[in-house]
Amino acid sequence: MKIPPILSLGTFMLQKNNYPAANRQMTLQPLKNDTVSFSATISRYLKKYNTLPDEIKSVLSPKDAIDMFRDMEFIQRGIQKGKKIGEGNYSKVYENPWLEDYYILISQNPEKTTQVIYSRHELGNAIWSDKDNGLIQIIKKAS
Repeated sequence: MKIPPILSLGTFMLQKNNYPAANRQMTLQPLKNDTVSFSATISRYLKKYNTLPDEIKSVLSPKDAIDMFRDMEFIQRGIQKGKKIGEGNYSKVYENPWLEDYYILISQNPEKTTQVIYSRHELGNAIWSDKDNGLIQIIKKAS
């Protein structure tokens, strides 16, 4: 049984409402164009993807970049553990599963311009730094 809405305050009984048949039918039209909806974090990650160097963009798809940025933030916050390959006084280096020739550098002190990192792998210079969170960087493997 459908209960019609109460139209006036203070009336505590059911009222019979007669609405025209046109008002009962939905008048929504189907969309003419496809629309894509992004959450705020996904759009923020896509903006970060546009700041990556061209050499990384040619290898990494935007969908993989979203996953990579999310995991880098989780590693930096301590929510997720990454495979650590090097460590220094102010930083840690992790493997990057999305990019074969690059590592993830998580720094505890962004003020330091040079850092000593002890690792068995040959590490290169940082080629990208997150503008929102300066503690996260991508470094290239030394050839």
